[in-house]
Amino acid sequence: MAFNSNDGGGDFADINITPLTDVFLILFLIMIVIAPLINETALKIDPPKAKYGKAINNTGKVINLEINSDGLIAINNRKLDSEPIEADQVGDRVAERLKEILEDPAFKDAPLNIVADAETRQKYVVGAMDAAAGLGISKMNIVTVTGL
Repeated sequence: MAFNSNDGGGDFADINITPLTDVFLILFLIMIVIAPLINETALKIDPPKAKYGKAINNTGKVINLEINSDGLIAINNRKLDSEPIEADQVGDRVAERLKEILEDPAFKDAPLNIVADAETRQKYVVGAMDAAAGLGISKMNIVTVTGL
């Protein structure tokens, strides 16, 4: 900062804003670098790898059911709860949401893609499959990464 050199005690003549501008520019650059790294998916899941699996092509609508290892479930990128669901409640909660989706005629014959990683408890996957079967969904796929 610059001071007035008058003999009378003086006031501030100028305020140097260069350091403040430098701080703002550095924060702006950090935000530009970090913004693309933020993942926008409902749940971060790494599907297991399948050596002999083959890819399927779905040209129509599909229902994506994601289950992570903590028990969080999302259907078509919409979380059922913000807290993990107990294993014995999975079927009821999944059935409620699937009923809403199946009311739309576009999803009448849509296959159900179940996405779960290797750490997901079997009870969650079986509960979700049982709820889907109870609603008449006959086409179900377990999503994996193909080719090792």
